Amino acid sequence: MWTRGIENRVLPVLRELGIGLVPFSPLGHGFLTGTVRNENDFEEGDFRRGNPRFTGENFQRNLALADEVQVIAAEVGATPAQVAIAWLLAQGDDIAPIPGTKRVTRVEENTAADSLQLNPEVLAKLSNLPPAAGDTHTESGRAMLER
Repeated sequence: MWTRGIENRVLPVLRELGIGLVPFSPLGHGFLTGTVRNENDFEEGDFRRGNPRFTGENFQRNLALADEVQVIAAEVGATPAQVAIAWLLAQGDDIAPIPGTKRVTRVEENTAADSLQLNPEVLAKLSNLPPAAGDTHTESGRAMLER
């Protein structure tokens, strides 16, 4: 839900070749959990401080996206993280997200998303949300990836 370009570019090729997808950071580095509210809250050294998705106008646009996920989560009686993961799981049996966490309670919360059944209307709402605004990496970060 956070990075959607892969749906049209990569996912069809993976499926044609019978390869599964293991999306990392399906919660947008914490953004889709609804707990990220201020771009100044990131500690020194946190990569998000300079990441284009977590700064300036992009931060504000992405905050609106996270707020929409939070509204839908309240409607279905789940957490925003569970809704984001359940949406991703509903995209196919060949997708196995790996959300990162530091806390056992978050592992339990994220695992519970597997039993959350989102109806077609909710899935459509989530699918129609705009992707996150801003590049996924800084210019120097992209240069490292493209070596």
